[in-house]
Formats: sequence, C-alpha cells, structure tokens
Amino acid sequence: MKKGYKVTDVKREKKIGVAAENLEELIEKSCKKLGFNVSCAECRLYVAEDGTQVDDEDYLRTLAPQTLFILLQENETMVTDFDFFYNMITSAKKDYINTGKAAKEFLNVNLKEKFKVLERYISAANDSRAMISERTQDPDWFEGLDSSEKTKEQSMSKRAKERMRGYYYKTKTALQSSQLYVHTKNGESKKLIDLFLVELRRRLENSKYNGDYFNRKGDEGVRLCNENGLFECGGLWNNKKCIYEGEHVINPYRSREERIIFQTWNLDHKIELSRSIIPNIQEAIRNIIHENVKCVMCNVSSAKGHIEIDRYYLQIFTSDNLKLVHIVCHDKGKHSAESSAYILCQKCFGNYRV
Repeated sequence: MKKGYKVTDVKREKKIGVAAENLEELIEKSCKKLGFNVSCAECRLYVAEDGTQVDDEDYLRTLAPQTLFILLQENETMVTDFDFFYNMITSAKKDYINTGKAAKEFLNVNLKEKFKVLERYISAANDSRAMISERTQDPDWFEGLDSSEKTKEQSMSKRAKERMRGYYYKTKTALQSSQLYVHTKNGESKKLIDLFLVELRRRLENSKYNGDYFNRKGDEGVRLCNENGLFECGGLWNNKKCIYEGEHVINPYRSREERIIFQTWNLDHKIELSRSIIPNIQEAIRNIIHENVKCVMCNVSSAKGHIEIDRYYLQIFTSDNLKLVHIVCHDKGKHSAESSAYILCQKCFGNYRV
C-alpha cells in the first residue's frame, strides 16, 4: 500500500509530494520530480527533522505519512532542520541578535558560546504559550509536523518513540551485518540473533516505545521533564548532575524554535550502545553456541543457556542507562562503563519466566 511523503532538496528550494510503496520507488520518484540529473543509486534519503538516513524498508514503514525527507545527491552533505534554522538566524534573522558584533561572535565562537546566544534568543518566547497544547491554539509550533499530530504532548511522545526506534534499528543493523550472523554455522547464531531481536522489539512495543519520556502529561516517575515541559540536562555521563546548573534547560513545548533545538539534546547511553552493549550481545550468543554458559543469576557454569534479554532492553532503551543531556555535555569519547555477556542457565531461565 502506497503512502504519501514530502521530499525536498538540501537547500529546501523545492518541496514535492510523493506517493510510494517502498524505498526504491520513493527515491526514484523524488529524484525525477526534483530534477536531479543523476542516477538514483547516487542519491541518499534522510529524515529532515533529525538527519537519520533511511536505507531500510522496515524503518521506512515505521515513519508516518507526510514525513518530510531530504534527498541528497552524491557530494551533498545533510543539513538537519536545526542546522537550517541555525543558518537562517545567522542570516535572514540577524535583527533578532542584538548587534553586528554579537552576530559575528555567534558565527565564530565555540559551540558552548553559540548555544548560550541561541538560548538567549529563544528565551524571549512567550512563556504563556508553553502551556497551550492543541494544534488549533498554537499552529506555528506544529509547522513542518505531520497533520495527524494534534497536541504537543502527542508530538513530543512521537519524538521519543522515534529515538527508541532508532536505537532498535541501530542494534538490528549491527547484529545482522555482523560476522556472527552472516557466517553462521548451521544457522544457529542467525536464529539466536533473530529471536533476540523479536523479543527485544516485543518489550519495546509493550512499553509503547517509552513515549512518555518526552510527554509532560506522562507518569511523573517516567517522564524526563516537569509538568510544564521543562527539561534539564543530566550532565556528563559519569557525573551526577550538570555543572552548568540553570543554563542547560529547555522547554520544547514553548516554541517551534525550542522544539527544533531540542533535537540536538541527546539521550546519552552511559554504557555505550556501539562500543559495549552490542559487542556483549554478540559475546553472549557466541558463549551459548559454544556451550560456555555462566549464569548471571546463580553464577553456575553449564552447557545450555538463554540470553538475558531484559538487561539489554534496560541498557538500550530505558533511563536506567539513558541520560538526557545538552549537546555540550554529550561526551563522544569512550565511556569506561561496560556491559557484559548476560546469560541465564536453563534452571534460572525457567524460574525467571514463571
């Protein structure tokens, strides 16, 4: 069944509507309608809002109709909505930045200072609009979003779910492209990985993709903001709190600008997904295949075992291991926190499921 999408080029000079059934058709039609004089194989498709590359049919199916995409040609670089908005401020909207000197500083100082200026700009927004929820009451806030999003809470919940889906597909892609999966012996490791992914997704679906993390009307013990929609930075992954107390705060419910800037805030994995969690999932599967099982519950060694999916679910998708941080507090260096090869023996697995 075909779905309708919106597609534009990196300069946002032309926006088109495309009805497509699959990724190949979407890229092919978009390439033709945008007048790209290149092979479709040289084009890449990205979600405009957060810059996620769409190269997987399964992921495309999770995206809502009327999602806005950016189609890039071979030598072009992706520009997210945030970057586009940032560039717009530094050019067409310079009047909103105090003086020519301030504008120059805005363009040239380091990242931390840039964000201070940008946050001063958005702080002038009308606080009273933050508590408005309905699309009909604050249509400017919803500009560029799917027409099915009727409230700010629904929209913010959707953004949280998109991040969770991103983590799932990153995990899925890494596992299914691994040597363990591709060169499986007798199909055993492939079967274990596929089963793990099915169970991981089932848990994610049961938790409704943790959409309440960004929903100010969600449960108080779950949401990451207060009842007004204000988010505070949690600080570096290994710190208890942000050292920029009172500075690294944002309310994406207040204005479209803050909603866009909120995309730059990261849900940082304290135990890193790519460097630690995924390699340890692979190690757990290897140990099961080689009958080298050491149960994480009873600490007994045995020949048979089952991967302990819940621990990995908590590390990948929940606030047990995720910390919301301002871009300045997002440490991209290697974290010392480590995951492990979590396996249950037959007995503990049986008790665990009861």
